[in-house]
Amino acid sequence: MKRIWMNREYISKIATTIIGGLYAFLGFIGTLVPLDEILSNTLNIWIRIGISVGVLLILWIVCFMIVGLFLIRKKRFNIIDANNGHKLYLQYGDLFDENEVLVPEERRNIVIPVNRCFDTIVDNQLISERTLHGIAFKRFYEKNIYTEVSLNSTIQQLLENKEYENLSENDKPVGNRKRFPVGTVIDLPGDNNEHFLLWALSTFDSELKAHTTMQDYALAVQKLVEACNEESEGFPIMIPVVGTGLSRTKKEQQDVLSYLINSFKLNKSEINCDIHIVVKEDIKNQVAIMNVK
Repeated sequence: MKRIWMNREYISKIATTIIGGLYAFLGFIGTLVPLDEILSNTLNIWIRIGISVGVLLILWIVCFMIVGLFLIRKKRFNIIDANNGHKLYLQYGDLFDENEVLVPEERRNIVIPVNRCFDTIVDNQLISERTLHGIAFKRFYEKNIYTEVSLNSTIQQLLENKEYENLSENDKPVGNRKRFPVGTVIDLPGDNNEHFLLWALSTFDSELKAHTTMQDYALAVQKLVEACNEESEGFPIMIPVVGTGLSRTKKEQQDVLSYLINSFKLNKSEINCDIHIVVKEDIKNQVAIMNVK
């Protein structure tokens, strides 16, 4: 019920459209068969009006509930129609689940926000195991796709031709000290059909606290949109609702979601693959996705 209420605006529009269509249909039927005889002519006109409005309201409420129950079971919503039949979808799900895309057997590109030094040590100091950065890298290590050393070596090779600035030990006591521009994206091969688009978002201070300014976030999102065009190879891209939590942008999930979608809308001509923005299942009672347009 909470999810239905959160998305009430979207559901109400659909319910109103349906009831409006039903009302128009009954009006057409009324031209063929007299419907005014359903209520007794002996009733006061205001009573008859009240009964009619009451019936209409009950029908609308029933329609609202039926539409709501149907929609909350729907897996994904089409938000943008782009080039060559490609679409941007918004959905609840698991970013790492192959079934979140339309053709699970094909390659899929998974966007992972990382810090701007592309660190690989998941120790809850440099990288928290609760972040997508930490979760993705721990999966590499547990599945023996990479070790911390081999992953770092591979990432540094992929970054060879990218601009960077050197940090001192005072700037960053541990980890990599090459800091790349915000929004830098590299394509890291994973297991089977997985490719990971590592997206440089957060910046460490000297106490290893990650943060991102809204100016940096806006620039990073624009670079991500461009990277989706350049790195997808036409295969679907899965994007988490990024920019919240430990990246410290201090923006609510709903705001970030709207910003992401609007950024892709403004760059609709750049979309050359299906894009799936994935909201975590465990927050689906907090983030409404039907109202986002």
